[in-house]
Amino acid sequence: MQAFIQVMKSGNFTRAAEALRLPRSTVSTLIQELEDRLGVQLLRRTTRRMTPTFEGAQFVKTAREIVDAIEASEQMFQPASQQMTGRLRIDMPSRIGRRIIIPALPSLIEMHPEVELEVSMTDRMVDIVSEGIDCVIRVGELSDSDLICRKLGDIDIITCASPAYLARNGTPTTPDALGTHQVVTYASRFPTAMPAWEYVAQGKLNVVAMNSVISVNNVEGYLAAALAGMGLIQIPAFDVRDLLESAELIEVLPQFRAPSMPLTLLYARRRNVPARIRIFQHWVSDLLCKEHVFSDS
Repeated sequence: MQAFIQVMKSGNFTRAAEALRLPRSTVSTLIQELEDRLGVQLLRRTTRRMTPTFEGAQFVKTAREIVDAIEASEQMFQPASQQMTGRLRIDMPSRIGRRIIIPALPSLIEMHPEVELEVSMTDRMVDIVSEGIDCVIRVGELSDSDLICRKLGDIDIITCASPAYLARNGTPTTPDALGTHQVVTYASRFPTAMPAWEYVAQGKLNVVAMNSVISVNNVEGYLAAALAGMGLIQIPAFDVRDLLESAELIEVLPQFRAPSMPLTLLYARRRNVPARIRIFQHWVSDLLCKEHVFSDS
């Protein structure tokens, strides 16, 4: 069953074999034996792709519950200070991963030497099931989904720009002044919608239409454009703390900040959540609090 689950996660036998550290032929044999035992075909195989049959799509749900239940049963009598074991695949935003989480991972591995981490860093929403990822960290409001969402905290969003931009265009002191300013547009997909600026005044959310000459699809590009003097940006305060201290960026309109945004850990809905996901959730929450990522309010 574990081989079948991994094939469903990975999308083909080759990647599943690599994840399981087994020969491809062994994985294929295990799936064939499982199909023979169940008396149904679970996968349709062609030279180009592999897709689940109706029975396969139904069986993978039960298989995950069985494997999770076995793992939970094996951990039932372990002490409260459980150990993370096995492979944990995590996806997270690039900046928070590079700046905060990855530098702290040696301490996590020291506490849990039997865990193997696979970390991807993207600023898009990934498909946890099809991409075989255990959990993801995301900033912002989330659309309805079948995923379990565990809020880690809220982060402050600030408006800032480079000194060169402000010297050239002036420093806005009220939202009314934004009409003469440019913004760097952040969008996960192109083409982008009309850029808009959000801010809170007297407890009310306001939106201002803005002008923009550049759109980017990741945070590194977003910051680079701001540092190059191409416009205002709205960004998590923790992410530019060092740039504010060095005066490479300057906060503007501090009394008209955008709404804070939630930082959330997401994972697939299942009856028994693996201990490694629960332990990672607590560890990363403590880490982010210690690094003052969350709002004080």
